[in-house]
Amino acid sequence: MPARWRHRLISGILIVYLLIAATVGLRNTVLRLRAAVKTAGLPAHAVRELVFGRRYVAGVDLIRRSIPVAEPYLLSERDEPGAMLWARFDLLPRRAMYLGKVGSLPGDPRNCWVEQVRWMVVAAGVGRPPLLLERTTRIPPGCPPAPWARNGQ
Repeated sequence: MPARWRHRLISGILIVYLLIAATVGLRNTVLRLRAAVKTAGLPAHAVRELVFGRRYVAGVDLIRRSIPVAEPYLLSERDEPGAMLWARFDLLPRRAMYLGKVGSLPGDPRNCWVEQVRWMVVAAGVGRPPLLLERTTRIPPGCPPAPWARNGQ
C-alpha cells in the first residue's frame, strides 16, 4: 500500500509541474507572437531602433559610413565585458583587431599592423553607442605596408 501513495504523490507532483510549465510556455509564446505582430512589415532599420534605441543605431550607422569595408579597425571595450561582441557584429563585414580593455595596447613589437590601423572603436555597453576614434598611423621600421594601405585607402 505505501508504494501506491508514493506513486500517486510522484504522479501528482509531475502533473503540477507540467501544468505550470505549459502555462509559462504558452504565456511566453503569446508575448513573442504579439511582439512579432507589432513589428511585422517594418523595415529592418526601424526594428533595430525599437530593439537597441535610436542613439545606438545612429552611432553604429555613423561608424559604418566612416570606416571603409576593406579597412580594419581596432576594437576595445570600456566597462562592460562582452560589449565588444555586439559592436563587432554590428560592424560586419569590416575586420576587427581585438585590443582588450581601453588603454591596454598590445605589447608585441612584432605586430606591424596595429600602428597602421587608422580607426579604433570602443564598445561602451548596453544601450550606449560605440565610440569611433581616428588615430594617426605610421609604418613601423622594418614592417611592410599593410594590405589596406597599399590599395590607397
